[in-house]
Order: sequence, then structure tokens, then C-alpha cells
Amino acid sequence: MFTVVVILLLFASILLIGVILLQPGKGDLSPTFGGLTTQFGTMFGTQRTMDFLQKTTRVLIIIILLLSLFANKFLLKSGGTQEIKPVTQGAQIPKTVPTTPPIEVPKK
Repeated sequence: MFTVVVILLLFASILLIGVILLQPGKGDLSPTFGGLTTQFGTMFGTQRTMDFLQKTTRVLIIIILLLSLFANKFLLKSGGTQEIKPVTQGAQIPKTVPTTPPIEVPKK
């Protein structure tokens, strides 16, 4: 089940990257990426295309968030994480604290 969630998460992430690259920016680099935005713009209208891409971006972000939370809960519930023990666990406590002699600074 965890593997399916991770595969869906990767697929949604790749789809999100593609949708973000289709959106025109300030420099309008859409012709660089195949000009798909202008093709959608002639088919649906420019404003409807922008609305569709923005809504798709929001939906994909929500899907990625929910899948990440589900994967995290699934991992914690299955005991997939190991308890991290401190390095000093099991070490003996010294009976006396060792002291070092003071360092003398030579005078000029």
C-alpha cells in the first residue's frame, strides 16, 4: 500500500511540474516549451486556459499534500521507523569529574 502511495505521489509531482511549466510567466516562455499554452488559448480562450491551469495547480498541490500526510501516517503506523537511541545510553557515569591543571600564560 505504501508503494502505491509513493508512486501516486511521484506521478502527481511530475504532473505538477508540467502544469507549472505550461503557465506563462512574465517573460512568456511558453513557446520555449512547445507553445502549448497558446494552443490551449486558441481552443478554450486565454482566460479560461489560465483559470484551468491555476485550478489544476491548486488541485495537484492539495493531492500531493494529502498523499504526503497519508504516507507519513502509514509509515508511522506500520512501525517503519526505528527509535533513535542516544549515543550515551548504556555508558557508565564517571564517579569523579576529571580536572585539568590550569594553563599558564607566559609573560612577555
